[in-house]
Amino acid sequence: MEPNDAICEMPWHGLFKRLIGDWGTRRSSDLAETRLASTVYTDPARYDAERTHLFTRMPLCLGSADQLSDTGNVLTREILGLSLVITRDFAGTIRVFLNACRHRGARVVTEDAAPCRRASLSCLYHGWTYGLDGQLMSVPRRDAFPSLDLDAHGLRALPVTVRHGLIWVRLDPTATEPPDIAAYLGGLDGDLATLGVGQHRFFRQTAVLRKTNWKLIMDAFIEFYHIKRLHASTIGPFFADSQAAADYIGPHQRLLVARDGFADVLNLPPEQWDPQLHGTLEHLVFPNSLIVYHPDYISHMAVFPAGIDQSLFLHTVLTPELPQSDKARDHWERSFDLIDGKVFNNEDLFICEQIQLGLAGSTGQSFPLGRLEENIRQFHETIDAVLRPTGC
Repeated sequence: MEPNDAICEMPWHGLFKRLIGDWGTRRSSDLAETRLASTVYTDPARYDAERTHLFTRMPLCLGSADQLSDTGNVLTREILGLSLVITRDFAGTIRVFLNACRHRGARVVTEDAAPCRRASLSCLYHGWTYGLDGQLMSVPRRDAFPSLDLDAHGLRALPVTVRHGLIWVRLDPTATEPPDIAAYLGGLDGDLATLGVGQHRFFRQTAVLRKTNWKLIMDAFIEFYHIKRLHASTIGPFFADSQAAADYIGPHQRLLVARDGFADVLNLPPEQWDPQLHGTLEHLVFPNSLIVYHPDYISHMAVFPAGIDQSLFLHTVLTPELPQSDKARDHWERSFDLIDGKVFNNEDLFICEQIQLGLAGSTGQSFPLGRLEENIRQFHETIDAVLRPTGC
C-alpha cells in the first residue's frame, strides 16, 4: 500500500471492496442457514433479563444534545418505566435526573415537555424547588425540617455524557461514573467523528409507542433482504437488491447497503467512494441504537422496551446545518415526512407489529434465517452472550 492510500483509507472501505468483489452477482454469504427461536421475543424471563442486563447496565443514547440548544432548556422522557428530566443548566452542562421530588416523589415536571425554557424545577405538591443542576434550592416552611441537608436532597442524577453531539446515559441511579463512550464504541468512535455526527444539527424528533417487541424493530433495520419488497413504493427503487456487507466490531455492527448507482464506484478511486451516495452506511450501537447516513442527513433511532410486546421508537433527524431559508426547511420537512412517516412508521414498524400479532401462535417454533439475514443472527448471538450467565 502506498502512503497516500493509507491516508485516504476510511473505516468503511473494506465494505466497499467486498461489495465491488460481489458486484454483478447474486451471491449471498457462505454462512449456513440458521434458525431463531420465537421465544426470544415472547419469553417473560428473557425480557426481564434484557431490561436488567442490557438497558440498565449499558450506555444508551437519548438523541441529540442539540435539541436542548439553549441554557435553561428542559425535556422529559419516559424510558423503561422511568420518568426522566433532561436539562441544559445555566452553565451549559447536559444533565439527566429522575423526574421525582426528593420529598414525597411527585414529578417536578408534570407535563410531557418538548424542549422548553425553565428557570427552575418545582414540585406542585409542597413546592420544593430545584435548580437545573439538580440542587435543592428552597423548601417552604424550612422550619419544619430543621435537620434536612439540602445538599444531600438534590434530584437523583443519572450518569450522563455527551459525545459526537449525542446524549449517552446509564439508567442506573446507583451508578456514579459517566459512561466512557469512546471506549464503548470502540472502532465505531472514529467512524462517527469522521462522518461529522457531532457537527450536525438537530432538526426534528418523534417518539411513538408501537405494539411490538423491541428486538423485532432492531431486526428490521439491520437486514436488507426486505428493502426491494416491503419498501417497493417508497425507497426500494433507490437500492440494489440485498447487495450489502457488514463488519462486526465488538457488540456493534457497521453495515453498508448498495444504492442503485453503486456501479459508478467501479470506475472511481477509493477517495471518491461515498458511504451516503453510493450506498447507505448504518451503525448498530448495541443494544438499541441505529444511526443511518442518508444522502444528505442522518437518522438516529433508539428503541426502548415498554413491555414484552410494546416499544418506544425514538427517531431524531440531524441535518448538516440549520435551515437557512424556507426552501431549505421545506426540503428537510419533506425528507422527514418520507423517512419517518411513510418508510419507518407505515412500513417498517407496521410490519413489526404484524409479526408481533403472529407470535401469539408461535410457541415452540423457530424462524429460518437465510444467508441474507446474517446480521440478525449476529445481533441475537450478542444478546445471548450477555444473558447466558443469567440462565436466560
